[in-house]
Amino acid sequence: MANNIQTDFSTKQPSDTLMIEILEALKNIKGWGSVEIYVQDHKVTQITERKIKKTQLSLKTKNGS
Repeated sequence: MANNIQTDFSTKQPSDTLMIEILEALKNIKGWGSVEIYVQDHKVTQITERKIKKTQLSLKTKNGS
């Protein structure tokens, strides 16, 4: 039988490993960004880091405001 190490990513009792994964994702955000946490059946299935690039232009509406 293979020795599978399975980390518990339960949202009911978050493990230290899960909390570290989330904190690392937050630390990786530089400037603007977001961290998305996907949950299925009370288990975290994915942690996504998104970098956001802000533009310097302001958008105007059709009426000029």
